[in-house]
This record gives sequence, structure tokens and C-alpha cells, in this order.
Amino acid sequence: MKINNKQLIAVLAAVTMLGLSGCSSLSKQQYTYVVDNDRLTETNSLTRTSAHTGHVVWLNPPTKRVAVTKDEK
Repeated sequence: MKINNKQLIAVLAAVTMLGLSGCSSLSKQQYTYVVDNDRLTETNSLTRTSAHTGHVVWLNPPTKRVAVTKDEK
């Protein structure tokens, strides 16, 4: 089966339209995660006051979800 130029152009146009529609459906990020300093200081102060706890080393510090501010231009 031989593909002529009209069929090739039609296929490329269809693929392009599908690709562009997929990109336009992506939404912008509405939130992000930041380090929760309140929980960090709370836990660190508990280790100072307790006699039975050791030194805390955070491999994955606690995070909290924060809404992203929208920059209007």
C-alpha cells in the first residue's frame, strides 16, 4: 500500500491536533509543599526537654501543603 502526499498531510495534521489538544488540557499547579518549620521546632524542643530521646536527624523533614500565589501581570 502506497501513501500519497494528501494522506500523509492528513495524518500529520491529525497527530498535530491531538498533540496540541493534550497540551492545552494541562492545568497549572494550584499548590506546593514547603518545609513545616512549626513541626521542626516543636520536635526539636521536645528532644531537648525529654531525658529519653536522642538527637533528631531529619532525612525527610515534615512538609505542609501551601496554595500557590498567582502572579498577575
